[in-house]
Amino acid sequence: MTAAPARAEGVEDRGEASAQIVILTPLLILLVLLGVQSAIYFHAANVAAAAASQGAAAGAPMNAGTGAAVAAAAQTLHDLAATGMAAPSASDSGRTISVRVEVAVVHIVPFFPESVTRTAIQPKERFIAESDR
Repeated sequence: MTAAPARAEGVEDRGEASAQIVILTPLLILLVLLGVQSAIYFHAANVAAAAASQGAAAGAPMNAGTGAAVAAAAQTLHDLAATGMAAPSASDSGRTISVRVEVAVVHIVPFFPESVTRTAIQPKERFIAESDR
């Protein structure tokens, strides 16, 4: 039997680390960008929810209407520096007030939604006489 020629240890692995870095670096960057895009999306969702909630709370008092609800939602969007949003909308059914707010989402990674919409519904304040309770 002949002995196998002696090889330096690790010679067959030469260049493997470079190949791994070339493959893993774009994946790691994509993962970081997905995390940032998720944070931006959830921030926009929180801004929309806060504006809708404030608008519904402003429209709930007895003599307030949809105008007060829309104005409060728009003011909240302005205060929270939400850009590129559609105007809030409100509807009053007599018993409840509903405020809908849409906020644009900044894109870093494709395939995320372009906007996020939140709706808040609150009962309208009403007067009930003591004899009717």
